[in-house]
Amino acid sequence: NLLKQRRAIWVLIFMASLLSGCLEKKKAAPVAGTSAEPDKVLYGKATEDMKHGRYTVGRLGLQTLINTYPDSEYLAKAKLAIADSYYKEGGTAGLKQSVVEYKDFITFFPFLDEASYAQLQVGMAHYRQMEKPDRDHLEAVQTEAELQTFREKYPNSPLRPQAEQRLRETQEVLAQGNFQVARFYFLRQGYKAAGARLIELTNRYPLYSQADEANWMLGQIYEKSEHNEIAGRYYSRIVKDYPLSHLAGDAKNKLTKFGIPIPPPDPAAVARMQKDQTDAAGSGGGMGIPN
Repeated sequence: NLLKQRRAIWVLIFMASLLSGCLEKKKAAPVAGTSAEPDKVLYGKATEDMKHGRYTVGRLGLQTLINTYPDSEYLAKAKLAIADSYYKEGGTAGLKQSVVEYKDFITFFPFLDEASYAQLQVGMAHYRQMEKPDRDHLEAVQTEAELQTFREKYPNSPLRPQAEQRLRETQEVLAQGNFQVARFYFLRQGYKAAGARLIELTNRYPLYSQADEANWMLGQIYEKSEHNEIAGRYYSRIVKDYPLSHLAGDAKNKLTKFGIPIPPPDPAAVARMQKDQTDAAGSGGGMGIPN
């Protein structure tokens, strides 16, 4: 009797294993492009909607994919596509929502290569909302902060040249706004107010297109107050860091007058200014600041 019971148990185990194997084979043999791959179908349909500008419908499909298939291989692509759709849709509401979605992507997928792209896009969303230099600087300040974050977190990204260019354009806007206010005070002999803004501007934005003018104004302010040694520092900076400036000759004359040695021009500064002049000539002038 004991032997018969053991044989019966082994038969049951054997039958159970066969049944399990059959089920696994059925489960492991999906037919491509059918309901066996619903996440792929959802992603394909949604991206097709996006291509044709049906952003709301496309996002609905992608959100369904994310909520229904949290382990899908298309999860990261879906989240990034949602962010891109808001960015492409544009407008204040769309751009602001794209920032939320890009940052959400970075939080969930910080180690993917696409994280650097998402961070750049956060900066670009603010960049597209920037005002002119004489308007509100809120978006420009946020653009600068996000692009600086990109530089710090992704120094080796192939997107870095694009980020650097947009950062410089953003800083041009910020510097121009401060320069306009400083010049207003300078022309009205409000030297204390002008000087404070000019010092911050020249230290923070040395690549500003009118940094040579800002340094010249600082030299003038200190010279008028008979602080020639301090004035000489700013004239020396023009000769060294802005050697192709139309003010370089006048700055050298000031240094000679004060008995201060004339510094040699920085070769890197010469190359930078030559490139800037070539780029400006090719683009018709200016830094490409957004309107």
